[in-house]
Amino acid sequence: MLRASSIYSVVVLAALSSCASGNEGDSSSGEPGSIEPGSDDPGYGEGAGDPGGVPGDLGPNADPGESVDCGRQNFNVERKPASILLVLDRSASMLDDPSGDEGTPSKWELVVPALQEVIAATNEAASWGLKVFPQGDRTGTCTEESFPSDILIPVAPNNAPTVNQAISSTTAEGDGTPTGDAINKGVEYLQTIQNDDPKYILLATDGDPSCPKSDSDEFAVQAVTNAAAAGFHTFVVGIASQESKVEALNGLAVAGLEPRQDPDPLAPKFYLAATKDQLVTSLLTITGEISTCLFPLSAPPPNPDHVGVFVGEQPVTHDATGTDGWNYTGPDMMTIQLYGAACEQVASSGAGSVKVIFGCKDDPIY
Repeated sequence: MLRASSIYSVVVLAALSSCASGNEGDSSSGEPGSIEPGSDDPGYGEGAGDPGGVPGDLGPNADPGESVDCGRQNFNVERKPASILLVLDRSASMLDDPSGDEGTPSKWELVVPALQEVIAATNEAASWGLKVFPQGDRTGTCTEESFPSDILIPVAPNNAPTVNQAISSTTAEGDGTPTGDAINKGVEYLQTIQNDDPKYILLATDGDPSCPKSDSDEFAVQAVTNAAAAGFHTFVVGIASQESKVEALNGLAVAGLEPRQDPDPLAPKFYLAATKDQLVTSLLTITGEISTCLFPLSAPPPNPDHVGVFVGEQPVTHDATGTDGWNYTGPDMMTIQLYGAACEQVASSGAGSVKVIFGCKDDPIY
């Protein structure tokens, strides 16, 4: 099971293209291949080179006639986070207890602390945003005033405190459940975000869609289907939902292309949340599955075909098909992505760091 709370660094050992033959020295120096102590050359100074290594040492396989410096440099970058828009049902039925009666704790009292716990725990692994529905308090079921329109908190990195404060300030006083409209507005917003971060919708609701009144279930399923077609998969969390709600929530979960995995074909397709602990478990499962294996680089490799990737000490092969290994995500070669077993290992809590080596032209990698 993947856990979004596991954040690992990519250690990039950049052996830059300044590798030179004996007649290609530093232009600032009077001697071929020489390096001035205290200069700006990245191969010199504190922290340069491999730990314990000698600045300029190319290793035992280096050509003795080669320049003494390859510009080795160590730097850390973090895994690219996923963007998650939480679409939260604040209809008045959330004030009922999990059985649907007027008891305590209410579904709202269960969902708020659970959401806030997981959002805080995944602050670095996910860029969170928040949309609530329906709008207004006691405005009438499925009235224009109740239809969702605004994004309460836009998606942003390290956004957990802001989102959690907004959740604390939200009350479950809305009339009706305009799920389809909420998803449609969420998609409109996500389409305005101009970056290549993976983006998801997390729908947390306690019941059937009810707006529009004539075909609310079909309207909501179509909205989730359209969201997936636009590139935004939807995870569905059913908050203490009664059995009568299962069919509608199953339809939404399947349409969102992120149904809950269970060997029992009769098990619900949405994530269950009848207690706070169960909700926390469901949310951590979801955020773990969303956790990315994307690693931005601070610069493109000087030799794109001479790059090595390791998970811990285990080498990962280059795989242009994106099936099992690593590959660049685009022609700019500024981000690498892990696939298959390597992705599962680095995203799990027991994995070590990922190391990327930019090699000189003839320097062995593996």
